[in-house]
Amino acid sequence: MTNFQVYPAVDLKDGNCVRLVHGKENKMTIYQDDPIKQVKFFSNKGFKWVHIVDLNAAFGKDDNKQVILQILKKINNNIKIQLGGGIRSVEDIKFWIDAGVSRIVMGTVAFKNPDLINNLSDFFIKKLALGLDIKNKKIAVNGWTKLLEIDPVKYVNQVDSKYFDKVIYTDISKDGTLKGVNITQTKKFAKSIEIPIIASGGVSNINNVKALYDLKDIGISGVIIGKAIYEKKFDFNNLIKLVGN
Repeated sequence: MTNFQVYPAVDLKDGNCVRLVHGKENKMTIYQDDPIKQVKFFSNKGFKWVHIVDLNAAFGKDDNKQVILQILKKINNNIKIQLGGGIRSVEDIKFWIDAGVSRIVMGTVAFKNPDLINNLSDFFIKKLALGLDIKNKKIAVNGWTKLLEIDPVKYVNQVDSKYFDKVIYTDISKDGTLKGVNITQTKKFAKSIEIPIIASGGVSNINNVKALYDLKDIGISGVIIGKAIYEKKFDFNNLIKLVGN
């Protein structure tokens, strides 16, 4: 049986924890100006993982490297970090794994430079997740500004699963909207690929999480929750109890 995890999201922009709607910079809310405090809060609540995205790096405008290094230093391995945003080379991946990140999310670079992915050494085994941002059943890249004419299922099934132990499946049309998860598409996608997926985008309440949790036997291994956590749509104890984190 797949072990199901809830990943609270910490999206970093200019050193703050923010949420964007549909990934647009001009639709941003700042929820916390101290990311370390936020990660410690999640750790104290009993979460095992946190999903951090460096939005500055993803948009190619500066980065939050020092903030993330501070988080890694202060959490003392109490919570695992899954990190994405602007990681575009093997050197970048290695730097963050050496710094203590448990899983790196590869997005745009995986599609632009497939050779990079296929020539990794054993050092990277099971330390990567493939970030798949889907819009109109197509893969979106470059901070969701461009759609690729690539079939997502076909693409995932040709990636070397030795390195990738998760696929993060984000429905962009739902992201940051609190309008509910696209369960039908997520389920269909999970059944079509071999690698377990982490669902993302639009989670609005505990019923969405329960619906995904009930599909863990078909390869849905977790869910990333952003806005709904910050807007207090959950009782944390119920959430943790549900998934047995």
